Amino acid sequence: MPRLGLITDRVRRTIPALGRRAPDLAQQLDAHGGIGPGFHLLRHVLSVLILAHHCRVAVIGAVKPGQEALETGAAAAGAAIVAMGHGKFLGGFLQPFLYALVGMFFALSGFLIAGSALRTGKVGPFLANRGLRILPALTVEVTLCALVLGPFFTTLPLRQYFSDPLFLSYFGNIVGHVSFVLPGVFQDNPWPSIVNTNLWTLPPEFWCYLIMLGLMVCGVLATPIRLTAAVIGIAAIALGLGLYDPATYTVRHDNTHFTTWYIVLMFFFGVVLFLNARRVVMSFRIFLVCGTLYYVMMMADVLGVVSGMLLTYCMVYIGMQNFRWFDRIVRKDLSYGIYLYGFPLTQATVALLLPHLADLPKAVCFAVIFPVVLVLTASFASISWDYIEKPALKLRRFLVRKPRPAATVAQAV
Repeated sequence: MPRLGLITDRVRRTIPALGRRAPDLAQQLDAHGGIGPGFHLLRHVLSVLILAHHCRVAVIGAVKPGQEALETGAAAAGAAIVAMGHGKFLGGFLQPFLYALVGMFFALSGFLIAGSALRTGKVGPFLANRGLRILPALTVEVTLCALVLGPFFTTLPLRQYFSDPLFLSYFGNIVGHVSFVLPGVFQDNPWPSIVNTNLWTLPPEFWCYLIMLGLMVCGVLATPIRLTAAVIGIAAIALGLGLYDPATYTVRHDNTHFTTWYIVLMFFFGVVLFLNARRVVMSFRIFLVCGTLYYVMMMADVLGVVSGMLLTYCMVYIGMQNFRWFDRIVRKDLSYGIYLYGFPLTQATVALLLPHLADLPKAVCFAVIFPVVLVLTASFASISWDYIEKPALKLRRFLVRKPRPAATVAQAV
């Protein structure tokens, strides 16, 4: 009996120890000052993968026969992405990863912005943070495209270029009125006429901020249970509609990214995960299960709403890992600059180099062009960070009061 009692005591001490091996998300955030140590790497990996994918399609071609190249709506830009250049491999086995790129970006944005909103606690500071992070660099990029890149690559006389309505409408990108075309620019590229397809994400991103603003004003953001219930309810309705009519209520916009409404929902999957950090266990096994199920669901095109939830968990798990080696190599946040400048520089490089590589296989053309695009984009992103983004963020001290302490994970209960 004493021997049995000793064994029982050891088991009782072992069980809690086993439980501590899988800390919850809040514990990991607290251990790193409320910041996921892997998000720096994740942002850059996603940005570079999107850049590589766009470069590949820009080299091979992207518009369906008969499609009007000068359409300027978001739907037209999305249709341009799907048209050509994926092949059986990218269109098949790698397709779930293509969906994951933008989807993870929005889930990541929701997760981080939820923390920012709780730290600031007020509408004014929240708007200042978002505005200073997004608008200055976006304004510079749009202006450079319209006033420098456009005049250099346009096939029109400069007087006609500057007087064309498309020229002025391009500046609407700064406020989310998306226009992809500058007059006469990149018309002969394999992906014709599109100057910056990445800007299609601006309207849904602004919608996310607007909804977050409404949640803050109504006090819903400070009550995680209500917000969680609302997001789960919306997801359940979307799932039911998808099961009822999969063709109409699909989460897929095309062969590469989710529909606009769904990436907005994924943003709030990230918000909910942050708000419920103390209830989310960080486990490698759960990560593998979620990743596998996400891949299977996307390949089978079933339960799309659920797949986004699984992808959000995978995003957060990666974000909680340490990648100190990467942090030592890349000390700046180049991800936003890569997003802004990647596609225009891709199109410009293709316009300049591809005619000289016309006799080579497309794979070789991509192998030559992509390294050039990567170096150019990283250089522009670095300059953007040093001289636009970082100085703009320093202005927050004049507009935003010091964040409230313990406003990150402590409120996510």
